Amino acid sequence: MATLIPKLSIDEGSVQFFEDYISFDVIVGTGEHTSRETLDISIISDDMPKFDHRKFEFEYEKPRKAMVFTGWEKGPIELNLLHVYLEESKYYLDTEIVYIGQAFGENGERLPAEELMSDPMLQKLETDILREYPEKDLALLLLEFKSQLLEEIDSEDEDLVQLQEITKNPPLELNNQILDATEAALINHFNPEYNKKFNNGFSRVEDHGLHYHSITVQVHPDIMGLKLFSKEKTYLSNERIISSPLLSKN
Repeated sequence: MATLIPKLSIDEGSVQFFEDYISFDVIVGTGEHTSRETLDISIISDDMPKFDHRKFEFEYEKPRKAMVFTGWEKGPIELNLLHVYLEESKYYLDTEIVYIGQAFGENGERLPAEELMSDPMLQKLETDILREYPEKDLALLLLEFKSQLLEEIDSEDEDLVQLQEITKNPPLELNNQILDATEAALINHFNPEYNKKFNNGFSRVEDHGLHYHSITVQVHPDIMGLKLFSKEKTYLSNERIISSPLLSKN
């Protein structure tokens, strides 16, 4: 999912160093639509030796999306502001879905980050969004699949045979048909702005040997600290998105 999020920045004047943690203010949003939250973070984790945070020195990665800390004997430590905010903030980050696509290759394998970032469609999307929404940042949300097979038996013997054939080698294998059907269900639910603009509403679902009556998709934004929505739909936590291939459009 390509999403729009508020711009995050660090208030340079708010940074304070203490023995066990570092404190700073994160500014969320721009212009009149801003909020501020103070985060207290410990850079040294449990599996690292104790270190006095007052001995750190730091510099920003422009435009203050990350802080690079030096002074630790094992080398510099970089803190990505978005990652820190999602982990430490007590608020969910407003995350508007503007485009849904697939980050998988032809055989269902995950695409490397560098290949995904060089995708022509994604580059076109980035150019268009940065022009239309200069007050926002573009962020990619990569979702991991966990497939489950749900089957209803219609009392026909052939259905039972088919069920046994499909489920004899669990867990359910992730294939292109499942990817296409899931993508279509999500697009149908959220109706993202740029899927319509790029005329990329639905992938054609091909037959890969799995016959299904409907697909149910659940996303877990709470785990990621996100509030997911599109211009047409707000996603409620763990809401079920149910789609039937008979109702899908190509």
